[in-house]
Amino acid sequence: MDYTEKIVDHPVLKREVLCYWQMKGYIDTLEGIQSRYLPKGQNLLVFNYGDPIERSSIQEVSYLDTNLLILPAIATCRMVKQKGQIDLFGISFIADGLYKQLHLPISKIGRGSSLGIRKYQELFIQLKGKKFWEKSALAESFMLENSDQKKSSIPFQKAIDIIHEKYGVISINDLARLAHVSERQLQRLFKIRMGISPKNYCKIIRVNNYLDHVMQNDHPVDWMDLVTQYGYHDQPHLINELKSISRISPQKLLKYRDTLYHRYTKG
Repeated sequence: MDYTEKIVDHPVLKREVLCYWQMKGYIDTLEGIQSRYLPKGQNLLVFNYGDPIERSSIQEVSYLDTNLLILPAIATCRMVKQKGQIDLFGISFIADGLYKQLHLPISKIGRGSSLGIRKYQELFIQLKGKKFWEKSALAESFMLENSDQKKSSIPFQKAIDIIHEKYGVISINDLARLAHVSERQLQRLFKIRMGISPKNYCKIIRVNNYLDHVMQNDHPVDWMDLVTQYGYHDQPHLINELKSISRISPQKLLKYRDTLYHRYTKG
């Protein structure tokens, strides 16, 4: 499977869109391949130019039409089955980037609300048959044209910045206080703009930070160092949180040190 991505560096979009990516290949087994999709605190807009994707693979998937789908931010990993011709182009949104594109609360996606999908269908046609760098350029122009900066929220963005500065190690009470909103307002902002709770987002960022540490460290992992660094009560607390996100044990996780950890093949 060939995977290509381009990190977004445009000054307007880089706080809303992480990257454009492409996955291409062919899976000739009848049963397909199960891949592990880990939470990254992102909403994905995916254009499918290959064989149909099984609608049952991730229950939360929202289909704009047969070839356009949204994978919302999730709190725990999902297994995705792929088979046949794989030809996907995707846009990975961070913070409230997708909310600013759709002009619709993320929590309402897939509940019968009109998404005004014609412009996305037109973009699908424009991207078809293009090389990756051409798709990325077209997608970026589209994102710039459709992003509604008037929908920005200073408290929400401040909360996102604080979570990343703290590597996810912060209580919701302290987060709300530093963002100058009530806890109730903070919960509402995250539900509308990202689709997950601030508590789950903190956990996702925390787990991904120490997964990066584990996967990039050539030396044996000192779990007690991670317990101290990330503010856990004890080692079982850290391991249980990792398993709640990845649904895989730390011992098995280490076997995939040389792979993209969000693309594990189920073993």
